Amino acid sequence: MVNIVALLGTILAVGLNLSPIVLFYQFFKGQRELQSIPEMMFVIGVFCSTTNLAYGILKKDFNLYLNSAICDVIQILYATVYLFFYAGKDFTKWFLYVFIAFNLTLEILYIFADVIPHHTDHDFGEDFTGWFNVFMTVCNAGAPGQKIIEVWKTENFMLIPIFTTIAQILCSALWGFYGFKDMDLKLIIPNLLGVALCGIQIFSYFYFYLKRHGIPPKDKKDSDEDEIDEEQDDGKGKLIEANNMKQEANESASTEGDNTH
Repeated sequence: MVNIVALLGTILAVGLNLSPIVLFYQFFKGQRELQSIPEMMFVIGVFCSTTNLAYGILKKDFNLYLNSAICDVIQILYATVYLFFYAGKDFTKWFLYVFIAFNLTLEILYIFADVIPHHTDHDFGEDFTGWFNVFMTVCNAGAPGQKIIEVWKTENFMLIPIFTTIAQILCSALWGFYGFKDMDLKLIIPNLLGVALCGIQIFSYFYFYLKRHGIPPKDKKDSDEDEIDEEQDDGKGKLIEANNMKQEANESASTEGDNTH
């Protein structure tokens, strides 16, 4: 059961990391500006996946290790593409940015997976890496909503990457459940907080979406049927009213005839 949860968590994590494709698609189609893409989502995503990978190595948890390694590669690819456009398609600047980012990633992994554990007690190194990863996981869950304050000021719900956020809340829920396997608070706490942060973002998105567009109307078939029913009801009402008026006229005529006789 635990391995199934871990497998589902890994699949969702991959889906979560693939979801920003929608943002880049909108950018390429001219539907979104580069500035509207939450860049911290990629920065923190790389940092979080790397520290999570280090924690998986120290804990010797294959499921955690596999999940983090796949996500780390995907996040690095996103950061690479983002930096290309951030550099204005200048290959020199882009190469410099990527070189620095890639080396920082390797340094982070080396420090948390090797330096700290080998220069301190191994258990302390694992705990330190795990609790630092708690902080990064919470930041990662909140990263897509870095513009949440601006969303509430401008009511522009498009600043929230909704597909990424939905994938994140599902992923956090599963990995939080996985943490209950051995009551690992370093997995339970950040993922439960991640669910809460993503919930706020999803609420904000649909609140302002409905505020701007209202509740979607029913389809045309249902609308036409409602109109027909209303017309039929009106027709029946008018027919009943006409019959009542005719009956009253007949009774009035009958009464006048009796008075004449």
